[in-house]
Amino acid sequence: MAVATRILKALLVALLLAGSAYAVAKLNLFGLESASDRVADGVYQRITAADYGADRKGQRQISVVYLDESSMEAMKGYGWNRFPPTYDQQWQMFDDLMQVGGAPPAAIYADFVYTGQGGPNEGLDAFMTGVAAATRAQAWSRAPGCQTDPLIKIACIEAAGGTPFIFAKPSPADLDIFTDVQRRLDAVAVLTPALVNDRAYPLVIKYGFDPAKNARLDVHAFDVSPALAMYAAWCLRQADACGVSGFAELKGRARQAIAGKVFAPTDVSGVFNAPLDVVWGSRPDPEYLAMTQAVTGRAAPCRAAGSGFLTRLGEQLTGLRGPATGARQECPYALTLGYDRMVAGLGLQSGDLARVLAGRLVMVGGQFRASNDWVESPVQGEAPGVHYHAMALDNLVEDGANYRRNGNMMFDSDLLKSMLIAALAFFGIMGVMARNSLLDHAIATRMEPRLRAIIYGPLYLVIFGASIAVVAAATWLGVSLLHRAPINWIGIYACVLGFLFYATRETLPADILGSIEHLPWVRWLQARLRRFGAFLKFEEDRLLSPRSPRAAEPADNPAEPPTDTSNAKEAPAHVQS
Repeated sequence: MAVATRILKALLVALLLAGSAYAVAKLNLFGLESASDRVADGVYQRITAADYGADRKGQRQISVVYLDESSMEAMKGYGWNRFPPTYDQQWQMFDDLMQVGGAPPAAIYADFVYTGQGGPNEGLDAFMTGVAAATRAQAWSRAPGCQTDPLIKIACIEAAGGTPFIFAKPSPADLDIFTDVQRRLDAVAVLTPALVNDRAYPLVIKYGFDPAKNARLDVHAFDVSPALAMYAAWCLRQADACGVSGFAELKGRARQAIAGKVFAPTDVSGVFNAPLDVVWGSRPDPEYLAMTQAVTGRAAPCRAAGSGFLTRLGEQLTGLRGPATGARQECPYALTLGYDRMVAGLGLQSGDLARVLAGRLVMVGGQFRASNDWVESPVQGEAPGVHYHAMALDNLVEDGANYRRNGNMMFDSDLLKSMLIAALAFFGIMGVMARNSLLDHAIATRMEPRLRAIIYGPLYLVIFGASIAVVAAATWLGVSLLHRAPINWIGIYACVLGFLFYATRETLPADILGSIEHLPWVRWLQARLRRFGAFLKFEEDRLLSPRSPRAAEPADNPAEPPTDTSNAKEAPAHVQS
């Protein structure tokens, strides 16, 4: 009965600890829980960044072409004398991407929002005509079956022999406006939400609008993210459609849709059923390193590829490296090239341009320092928004339907963490009770104190080591097998280990010191520590010491009255001097 009571007590204490942790997580005071989740995910990514994309499957398919302040300055020699450039100049850029690689890209995503509200629309007709020609819009734009949803539109462009052009747009959930320029662009290309400041990267976006609002904002059943749109375009070129049944259906339906048949919206929500937790890689593309050397004449200031798991773990444990710190930086994971370098061709060969463009998934975006289109990468630090989409696309190409899902958006992850804390606390309490039983046995058998380490050492090692190992294993299993974002392992470690140290705050020092205090150097150290501790005590100290009374001088004192000794009794002998 006593054993059952103690087990019940251990269970109750563990549940109280877990309940407190769950309440703190749900209250999320001052955003500390959310910040802790992000820190845990960031540290995990920095530790494992060098192991991402071992086969470089996604890296071989994706390129980033950018414009920045240097690009705009260099392009003045080619007539780009205003910002933003005119529409026909921008189409010239896209046309270059289509032509100079020797073969068109597999798909192009432009991380630019075109609303037509920024001033004169110079060259807009030329821009629209060029995009329509690239996507073969004449073959599919008037077919109702190709307008059902964005995925069937991409399939129709592929079936017509065009190159899918995907442009960013403001999210309809954020901006209740759809301009005439956007409507014209939507008729010849695919528009996807820009996803500004979204921490969990959504793939399929359903707004829940009524049909009238959907029509007014040109929402075709649902929206897809830029990464999923580009991934769909790539999968439609693969023989197995990347193993996604919805994409395989699209390949069969596209020609029928062009011919006039209308299908129900494509349902891929069963496969892409949760937002993506974007995984950032750190190993730069070898082609990027070679091209940087050719263009600048200097090696890229990238961190060595040999910085593996153990090196990065040591850095994080010692706090030596955060995102984008260190003498050599984490370079962009994707093959990246400025548009002005491509135009000038300095140091580049035609084969280099083919590797950047031909048959690739090309992401085009800005890297302007004054722009707000920057995201926080746990590996590279601040990164342009186009690299966020490029890494999300890389995750899909690498992992397909087994992409890492954002656990916080799927189920109550706080409950899972609390259950893990409860289990670890319960077994820790049982270990402390086992220690007390061993102490009773040691006293009963009169075991020498110096031998206690043989008993208690393995016990404490099991209690603390098992807690650390279980949290590490749960984190790894969740990421590798369940394809979930890492749990808040830092918070769990702090909670569980803090509780275990509190529970053993009296027994642990006594057991460890009691087994080694017979050693001379330990006794010497204890004596010095006691003296140092006594020196540090301040509770009885005064800032200003009281003044000692001044000795009185004879001249200063009035005459003492004579002492009457006639009635004085003799002092007892035991108090006399």
